[in-house]
Amino acid sequence: MAVFYMQNAHTLDSFSKVENEALRLNDEFKLDTIRFFRNSVEIYRRFNEWKGMDRFYFIPLKLSMTYSVGGVSVSMADGPVYLGTFVRTTLEHPDMFSFCCPECGKVVYPYGYNGSPLSGRVDLQGICNCGWQGYEIVSGWRKRSDVLKAMQAEDKLRMAKFKMKSLLKKQQSTIKELLLWLDQNSV
Repeated sequence: MAVFYMQNAHTLDSFSKVENEALRLNDEFKLDTIRFFRNSVEIYRRFNEWKGMDRFYFIPLKLSMTYSVGGVSVSMADGPVYLGTFVRTTLEHPDMFSFCCPECGKVVYPYGYNGSPLSGRVDLQGICNCGWQGYEIVSGWRKRSDVLKAMQAEDKLRMAKFKMKSLLKKQQSTIKELLLWLDQNSV
């Protein structure tokens, strides 16, 4: 049985509190991740248009995917999680990383997933095209972690080539630049 939680409908934007903190700390990395959260529906929808562009594929996301207890930390992912790897993992494994919107029934692709290896709980956080925003609680932390880490491993060679090219000129991009590119190249 799926358990859904909807964000407070009275808040204008559920990311405002985190965004204000990131602005206060001048944390551009976190601000860029919030841009992904807000625009995840469009970024997923247009994945095929940008997935071949390493400068967009390897945009790092500042996701909270580490669980700590008793001084021991366990991470759902290895090292930084890149936008392309995160989106590709979700799209290639929809049975594990997507859910149906409780309002309209459409598929929701999450902008974040985290949970506990102890309980096995995972929260898939997402926004639906209909405007619903919230998360679904599912079980299977370990199997989702294994899939995400395997997808990261698949991208290692591509990332190494990208890093070599990046030494010659600025290659890495931001979510803000991806959104601008998507806007300029809209059909």
